[in-house]
Amino acid sequence: MQNTEIERHEDRIPLKSTAEVEKALKEIEQNEQLYSIALFDILGFSNFVENNGTQVILNLYNRLLDLIDQQKSTTDGKASIAGSVVPVPTSQDWKHNSLIADANGFVRVCHFSDTFIIYVNYQLGKQGWWLRDTKYEPNPLLIGEAGTPYCPIFLQSHTIYLSYLQTCMEFFCQAILAGIPLRGCLSTGMALMDQDKSIYFGNPLVEAARGETAQDAMGIAFGRSFNNYHPVYHDYFIPYLGHMKADENKTKFLSPMVLDWPRFWRHSPAYKEHSLVDCIKKMDTQNGFSKYYDNAIRFVEFSEKHENWSDEINREGMGDILDFYKRAIDWYQRAM
Repeated sequence: MQNTEIERHEDRIPLKSTAEVEKALKEIEQNEQLYSIALFDILGFSNFVENNGTQVILNLYNRLLDLIDQQKSTTDGKASIAGSVVPVPTSQDWKHNSLIADANGFVRVCHFSDTFIIYVNYQLGKQGWWLRDTKYEPNPLLIGEAGTPYCPIFLQSHTIYLSYLQTCMEFFCQAILAGIPLRGCLSTGMALMDQDKSIYFGNPLVEAARGETAQDAMGIAFGRSFNNYHPVYHDYFIPYLGHMKADENKTKFLSPMVLDWPRFWRHSPAYKEHSLVDCIKKMDTQNGFSKYYDNAIRFVEFSEKHENWSDEINREGMGDILDFYKRAIDWYQRAM
């Protein structure tokens, strides 16, 4: 089968130097672009700094910079980290796909006080290397919430999104190993993220900031914008409501889906030899914060028990993504 998507990808002229990449990114960042943005805060920051000092946090930020720097394309297709191998469509319905190494975009990061921000735009992608393996997704999500904005570049460059999600999970898991408790939210939308001028604003940042505080657990939630931008592969997310606070004014910024970082941990060679539950328990050292760790452990157990959750959703006659969410929530309530 001829793959026009692959041909278009290989016809692109790759940027050949760090200087070219930085120049292109600076030009892109001068205007609003479509971004995915993840915002993470450290739980109990004041007490954490008092007990551990600032160097531990700076070490994590430097580890994040190293993580971004390690995402290099290689001619043999071997990924430097697990997040650099993602599926790309070889059919219009996204069911038949090939795996590609190093398909991520140019991820940017910033850090201030107890906040880490990881973001990527969809205008500039890295050169990838096609692998022999294939992936079949029987039930891709290609339906959006009715009446919501839709940007086609997001679907066209979905490999960037999938690899970016894994970058966020890699960072989150690194923080767990370092004993730093994070809570985050991931959103997508139009924003201005000018690193050169330190200008960061836009609706996805607002959504991520409000969604982060709407959770009673360590973890990575999806903001409501998840409803609008057509997530495709079920390996990356799972229906879950157990992390949400009771305040509806806050939870209205969240999607009923969360990023499945425990699954990433279980399948990654770098983490699966470590007990995730034990690592989380070790971070529970501050009075008044135990619920965040207890709820995270409940999610870890839920993720492991329902790894094949998407096979259990009834899709017959499904209309839009809101209909899917209703069915997913019904499934979740039965699963609990």
